[in-house]
Amino acid sequence: MANVIKLPAYQWYDPREVAYPLPDGWKVTVYDIAGAGRPVMTYDQIKIAIASPHGAPRLREIARGKKKVVILFDDLTRGTKVSKIAPAVLEELKEAGIADSQIEFICAGGAHQVWDRADLVKKLGAEIFNRFPVYNHVPFMNCTYLGNTSYGSRVEVNAEVMSCDLKVGIGGIVPHASYGYGGGGKIIMPGVSSYDAISAHHGPNHEVFRAERRKAGTPFNYGFVDGNPMTLDALEMAKMAHLDFLVDCLMNHWGDSVAIYAGALEATYWAGVREAKTHYRVDAPQDNDIVIANAFCKGDEAYHALQTALPHVTRKGGDLVLMVSSPLGWVYHYLSGSHGRTIGGRNLAKLALPEHINHAIIYSEFPELRTYDRFAEKDLGKILLMSKWDDVIASLEKWHGPGAKTAVFTDGTIQVSS
Repeated sequence: MANVIKLPAYQWYDPREVAYPLPDGWKVTVYDIAGAGRPVMTYDQIKIAIASPHGAPRLREIARGKKKVVILFDDLTRGTKVSKIAPAVLEELKEAGIADSQIEFICAGGAHQVWDRADLVKKLGAEIFNRFPVYNHVPFMNCTYLGNTSYGSRVEVNAEVMSCDLKVGIGGIVPHASYGYGGGGKIIMPGVSSYDAISAHHGPNHEVFRAERRKAGTPFNYGFVDGNPMTLDALEMAKMAHLDFLVDCLMNHWGDSVAIYAGALEATYWAGVREAKTHYRVDAPQDNDIVIANAFCKGDEAYHALQTALPHVTRKGGDLVLMVSSPLGWVYHYLSGSHGRTIGGRNLAKLALPEHINHAIIYSEFPELRTYDRFAEKDLGKILLMSKWDDVIASLEKWHGPGAKTAVFTDGTIQVSS
């Protein structure tokens, strides 16, 4: 096979590029984000970005005289390389006279599973574990009520976070199905919010908005951020929690930071979003017989790549392949995931495939039968789990002739398609 595609694989576990052969006769085009060629930031560049805040004094100035500091960071469902960013934040705190004993880290995992040291050291690096206590947020207990937002959303935030007089968040601005773009207020909601608050925010509080999007034929909101009530509600919650300083990055398909925005919550987030709208764009035709969507930066929430892939399968009827290469598997989601064959989270979510999708192959060397739980019952006959690439190709060759038009997305979890 002369056609070979090379894609990033094995997020957080010896990540590397892997070659996947495709049949000679297929008409294959690989699509990456518009900003794919941007250089990775050096540590000095990261320090300069954090020292040049948007809408706020420098962090060392904000931090002077503070007693207890928490650094919130996103979890392993996101590609943010916090280990490359946190040291620059810690330098600023040191310049403010903050001792290591005054600082703690909390993983802002929202309603995701908790993580152990073996997981979080991949995110933070071993040195941080040696110097600082690192904790998980647990949404089922120890949250403080702060009031309600203008959207009527109840705000309940991790009590340990609220006990700190300096709150710093580190995350990434990447496409998101509900918020348009992540980052910003999401480090608080859902990051360190209570299960009840997360459930209401993701469900009844914004059901009218979700219904309107479904009626318009656009239930997935990748890139839809301006005027998005979920985004605005989360920002309001973060302000109520007094998030003092935000560091958000834009990344390439390896999760490397190519731009960093830092400073006040809203000024930082919206400045980053303006650039994200161009950076994560990908222009691809919508008449492909086959679409192959890789999942890397959100490898353990790989279904996010479907938001990018689905619109590009021909309406005449075609097939897609979702490539799940993370050894972590599918993250355990307390809110929208299944907890058994007949029970699930309060906002149990099932993905429905459009009628023009003939087959959806979920390819992974780390197969999980519970993958079927993510999909609507009506579509289960379309879902095929495969752990050998040769089997994937054999099936696709059976369904398509030698001239199959094929689109490949290098990382559908961070791409916004036109």
